[in-house]
Amino acid sequence: MNIAQLIELLNKALVESGPEAPVLLSYEENAMREGYSEDETEGVSDVRLVDDWPLPGKSLAAYEGKKPQKVVIFYDNHYKLVDSSAEE
Repeated sequence: MNIAQLIELLNKALVESGPEAPVLLSYEENAMREGYSEDETEGVSDVRLVDDWPLPGKSLAAYEGKKPQKVVIFYDNHYKLVDSSAEE
């Protein structure tokens, strides 16, 4: 899935559920095998742009151009997550 596909699906979810709906992560294979359970979900802890490049850092000898990036969604146990809206 690319970011445009994810945004399209999230926009549909926003229209259907509203802006306050929680976002949970669930492992699809387990949900299909054992049934969905909110107890088996995790919460989103961060979304980051990560360089998709085999070598770390910036070359001082050659211009490498813009490095490709991936969007990575991080997750953690619900009980460890802090409500980020409270920090704003």
